[in-house]
Amino acid sequence: MKRTTSPARRFARALAPVTLAALALAACGSSSSESPSTSILVAPKITVTSVKGDPRSQLFAAIYARVLEDNGYRVSRKDPVELDRAGYLDALAAGEFQVIPDSTGALLSFAYSQPDAPVAPTTVVPDAPASTVAPVTTPTPDTSGASTTAAAATSTTAAATITNGRSVAEQLIAIRAVLDEAVTVGNPTQAEDKAVIACTQATVDQFEDSQFVTLTNLASNAPQIRLAGSAEWRDDTEAGLPALELYYGGEFQSIDTVEEADMAAAIDDDAADCFALGSMNPVITTKRLTILQDDKAMVRGNAWVPLMAATIANADVITALDSVNVALTSNRLNQMFNEIEQNGTDPAVVADAFLDTL
Repeated sequence: MKRTTSPARRFARALAPVTLAALALAACGSSSSESPSTSILVAPKITVTSVKGDPRSQLFAAIYARVLEDNGYRVSRKDPVELDRAGYLDALAAGEFQVIPDSTGALLSFAYSQPDAPVAPTTVVPDAPASTVAPVTTPTPDTSGASTTAAAATSTTAAATITNGRSVAEQLIAIRAVLDEAVTVGNPTQAEDKAVIACTQATVDQFEDSQFVTLTNLASNAPQIRLAGSAEWRDDTEAGLPALELYYGGEFQSIDTVEEADMAAAIDDDAADCFALGSMNPVITTKRLTILQDDKAMVRGNAWVPLMAATIANADVITALDSVNVALTSNRLNQMFNEIEQNGTDPAVVADAFLDTL
């Protein structure tokens, strides 16, 4: 990752000549017993940690630590903490460390499950199944900043704010409303860890004239599409087939049951055109699937964010951490998680390799 000149470094550079001049004056001054004192302002020290036993948390902690360091902050990397969410929120508020990764979906559920929490925000759910509509064309999502490699086809783009309470943007508003005032939460990654529908490259090419990028596009072309998902997905009323029919509609050519462990083989056998699976399933990367944007926020958002002590959460720190969010796409995270979990590579090594490409 290219090192930038941070506000902390610019300030230190500007201060250096003044400090040297002050020291020279002190050396040449009178023989008074009281000598002038000088002080040097330095960048704040930020301690970053992660959750013990969670390699994904450790990856994000390594990324956040390196980014802050590259932006001129003094960073201390604390060993992973053996704490649950309640424990590390308390430790964060107490100043034991200043940054720890979390995810919006889990954090929102936790925050509103506490005894003293207000009533959880309600979410708007369609009151009747969506009807099948004729093929429609939607604007192509903004892919600026995404990787230009062929694998970039698997990246998702951040959905616009949606008023049903399920989008990441709305989750963050709700989270910030109930967090302890000593704690705040930074901005989210582009990628989310949630149930998605991803399609083969051949299918995307087949419907390229209708800009086949959203679940609305999927439903519009449903009669020509073979869909597959696990038995659990087919029964999941929150994020599975019943929800898809409720939010988007569409009568598919076929809907088959394929468990996630068998999807690589199913793709090779051309058993279906599109597959319902977890966004971090490595088959998305290895088989070059394209994730379709959930443009109606059917599935509750779940992006990664830095939980921070309010004492260090100024505009410069937040801007520094934001600098990598656009690059943290589903495709890149999918590759990194696979490297850590399947190949046993140290999360810090994976984080450095990723940041060195930016």
